Amino acid sequence: MNKLLTLTIASEIFLLLPFLLIFFTNRKTKKNILLLLFLIIGGAPLLYLAIDDLNSNYIDANIGLGLAFMFTWIYSVIALIIAIIIVVRKKRKNNSSKD
Repeated sequence: MNKLLTLTIASEIFLLLPFLLIFFTNRKTKKNILLLLFLIIGGAPLLYLAIDDLNSNYIDANIGLGLAFMFTWIYSVIALIIAIIIVVRKKRKNNSSKD
């Protein structure tokens, strides 16, 4: 398998994990639609540029593809931090309501 394809799939899975965590923590449908929109915003640039790079054999370095990877990784880390905060708050709220 191509190294670019493997890295793209791994990056998209890393992007998907925080959104799945938030999705399973949250049961509101309106927020789930918003989560889907944020997931598309985070993953679309990388998918587009990776497919473009696989279809076109560029001789020079593809700076846009590198920026798309960086954007996706930073977006994934921010989403993961937000997901952890949401899960911790929800857990504390559930623990305090049981007392």
